[in-house]
Amino acid sequence: MENIMIGFANVFQLSNLLVCIGGLFIGVLFGALPGFSATMAVAIFVPFTYVMEPGAALLLLSALYCGGVFGGSIPAVLVGIPGTPASAPTALEGKALVRKGEAGRALNLVTLASCFGGFVSSVALLVCAPLLAKIAKMVGQPEQMFVAIFGLSVVVMLSQDNLFKGLMVAVVSLLLATFGQDPVEGFPRFTYGLSQLTGGFSVVPVLIGLFSLPEVFKMLEDPLGKMAESGKVGSMKLKIEDITHNMFNAIRSTVLGVLIGIVPAAGPDIAAFLSYNEAKKASKHPEQFGNGSAEGIVAAEAANNGVTGGSLIPLLTLGIPGSAPAAIFLGAMIIHGVRPGPTLFTQHADTVYTMIIGFALINLLMYIVGMIYCKCGSLILVIPKSILATVIVVLAVVGTFATNKNMFDVYVMLGAGIIGYIMLRNDFPISPVALALLLGTNMEKSLSLTRTMYEGQFYMVFTRPLAAALAIFTVFSFVFPLVKIAKEKKKKKAEEGQA
Repeated sequence: MENIMIGFANVFQLSNLLVCIGGLFIGVLFGALPGFSATMAVAIFVPFTYVMEPGAALLLLSALYCGGVFGGSIPAVLVGIPGTPASAPTALEGKALVRKGEAGRALNLVTLASCFGGFVSSVALLVCAPLLAKIAKMVGQPEQMFVAIFGLSVVVMLSQDNLFKGLMVAVVSLLLATFGQDPVEGFPRFTYGLSQLTGGFSVVPVLIGLFSLPEVFKMLEDPLGKMAESGKVGSMKLKIEDITHNMFNAIRSTVLGVLIGIVPAAGPDIAAFLSYNEAKKASKHPEQFGNGSAEGIVAAEAANNGVTGGSLIPLLTLGIPGSAPAAIFLGAMIIHGVRPGPTLFTQHADTVYTMIIGFALINLLMYIVGMIYCKCGSLILVIPKSILATVIVVLAVVGTFATNKNMFDVYVMLGAGIIGYIMLRNDFPISPVALALLLGTNMEKSLSLTRTMYEGQFYMVFTRPLAAALAIFTVFSFVFPLVKIAKEKKKKKAEEGQA
């Protein structure tokens, strides 16, 4: 308790409060720009922390991290273009609400759900770190394999309107994920003599192209029009039903986000898609998903922000980062002489508790900062489509190039955008591409290592209780939507027969 009080005292120093607020403003900006991300924000500002105290340095990086994850949701709602891959499910619902004239409500839902998910994850970081770290320690390659397959089961739910096309897109995308070096043995595959393909297709350029350029092409179909007739996004007030009906949804999604954050390499994007899928399964109105569902927005945003605190749990207790930004945190902590591990909470208690308490405060302050950005961001709706399209293309190109300083990535982004537009025009879903590329490499690596562990005898993985439980969840996740679709078709036929 004494260490917690020390953390409170340090966080509420004026200089540290300004660091938190400044970091949030910068982080949200990075997240809102297509191609930029929370990882990039944290990485760029690590050198600026060299002259800071360890506690202040970690507060700055925490604010950049949380702001970056949240920031991607603003363009996702306003123009249907996710600033980060984790905001892709939000874009599906956000642009539908904008068309209904409910942009303000959508932005408030996004901000509130993000703050809730981030705050609960900070409480989990404070209270549950040792317990959850023990669970993370049990996760080996077999468990990671089932987590990846479980993630791919989302394709079934996202593509239920045209399951064949969704599965076909997912299979092709999984094949694209095999381009580059074998993740275990290291030999190159499908590189066609191009050194740029040695590492495979970079996920960020593909996702920027898929989710940005098709929207640009749609804008250019009516280049003289505007996104809306006025810059007002409408009332940002929420109904009491928006909160009461989504409370359990937000809690479930946040817990899922925290748990996924603990698993190394999972990340907020996977958490957002999985939680979106679970919300759709549990919803009494699944037909609203894709047409402006508040449940979908709350699920995705609570989960991807829940990952922020969850990813730091194994970092602080075991020295194992649960995400890319957490890996940068690890480097920054070591630079400042704060080495994560079992002794962190005793040898550097003042620093680590300053960061944890600050993490909670940052997620509360994020509501104020987020609402300011949402109000300013609404001005984007009165910009002529031709100008907005030009700006988006420039940002997409700059953001893509900035990721790896590689023009090849820009060409990949442009190609992905053209393919994405063709897919949309022919009613092929885009979301399975994102899922397959994000999960494909991890699934292949864990599958190969699991095969090596058990010398090809895969049935042995079921001797691991956690792997067996994940396998059951995976089978249920694939089968339940199919059964539900079959029942709905049967019910529809029965109704048509009665008519």
